[in-house]
Amino acid sequence: MSLIILFLTSTLSILLPDGNILNEKAIREKNINLPYGVLPLYERENGINLSLYSVLDTINYTQVSPIAQYQKEEWGFVFAPVFRYGSEDIYPTEKKFGIYADVIRGSIFYKKKNILLSMGKDIFSIGGSFEHNPVLSPNIPLNYVQFIYTNDNFSFLHLISRLSDYTGIENEWADSSSGMEATFQRYLGIHRLEFKPNKSIGISFSEIMLIGGESSGFPFELLSPLTLYYAEQFNQAKNVNILWNLDAKAIWGNFLFSLDFFIDDFQYESDPWKEPNHIGIYTGIQGINLIKEGSHLTIAYNLLTRWTYCNFRVWQRYIEKDFPLGSPLGNDYDYSLLRFTYPLSSFDAGMEFSFLRKGEGSMTTPWPVNPGREASPDNQFEGTNFLSGIIEKTSRVSVIFGYKSLVNIKVGISYIRNYHHKEGEKKTEPILQLRINCQI
Repeated sequence: MSLIILFLTSTLSILLPDGNILNEKAIREKNINLPYGVLPLYERENGINLSLYSVLDTINYTQVSPIAQYQKEEWGFVFAPVFRYGSEDIYPTEKKFGIYADVIRGSIFYKKKNILLSMGKDIFSIGGSFEHNPVLSPNIPLNYVQFIYTNDNFSFLHLISRLSDYTGIENEWADSSSGMEATFQRYLGIHRLEFKPNKSIGISFSEIMLIGGESSGFPFELLSPLTLYYAEQFNQAKNVNILWNLDAKAIWGNFLFSLDFFIDDFQYESDPWKEPNHIGIYTGIQGINLIKEGSHLTIAYNLLTRWTYCNFRVWQRYIEKDFPLGSPLGNDYDYSLLRFTYPLSSFDAGMEFSFLRKGEGSMTTPWPVNPGREASPDNQFEGTNFLSGIIEKTSRVSVIFGYKSLVNIKVGISYIRNYHHKEGEKKTEPILQLRINCQI
């Protein structure tokens, strides 16, 4: 199984509502709107939006994405096909007549007061981060059913998705593998609780379960929205991959602060194989009206350690069709972002700086120890747990121009050191991104 690593702009997030606009709305109203860490929410936006998105970067492509949404009374639907020319490194990866195409969003929903029910096929962003959510990022569409309940101070999400089957050897370690080749069914379940102790603070806990197995059938454990997946794992004696995320948002003045702590595995007692913690940290600040009405500032930093999202059971890796379910940058990395824009009449102009460090670790790297064998010097975790091997370093500097919400242009340069983790290898790439939105 080969892993496709997405690069910064290449997620499908442009087909979702703009999180920066939602954050700005929260700052202006001095109110954290629940649920604050879930997209899409299927707001009433009847009509068709046409998006043209063209990228010249470390990947090159042009994409046309019409999005049709309609709601009458409580019922509605959203439909969004994608047509792309160039680059096989983002979804969809199959092409016909030279064009990559698929229906990325195809959901029906029921929305009334405090209740949202939706099902179908869609992309999601779940978590509190400004850049790249570790819980669920819009890298690939999922077949799903979802329930959300929200009131003034509390929100609850329950999502179930049928992932693609995995066919191959079940267990894989650095020096061996075990089990006969078989087909393993895979299911994803996510609980998310959000609390709002006052208007300007939101706190959330998310629990994720990746469950399934050979000829497993549907895991009815996923149906109960009130169970704890962690307890279910032990009480049912099943092989389950459990992940957690704690996040919070807070408004102070003209700033919105965000913090995520992601836990794939945390060593709360001594481990004979010397397994390290598999965690992620995401933090960010967004500010508005700092120099002039309409100015924007975003500062973000995130990291994931070397073995996060990995698993010695291949079908339990946090992957769907070779794409990360969580952060589009995979694991074993850290990423810094600084963006500032300033209003000039009807236009916005600004600068964006980012710096990515990526270690050699990937989500498909075989597990370094065999847990079925006793711990020994040759059967233990060793080496660094963060930014392993030869570190690829990418610096990006861009100028940003925007006209209302209709046109956005980014022009700059990308400089990569230790390209493809080869010591001393360098590469320079231009950055040119054009996005045009119009409503029909």
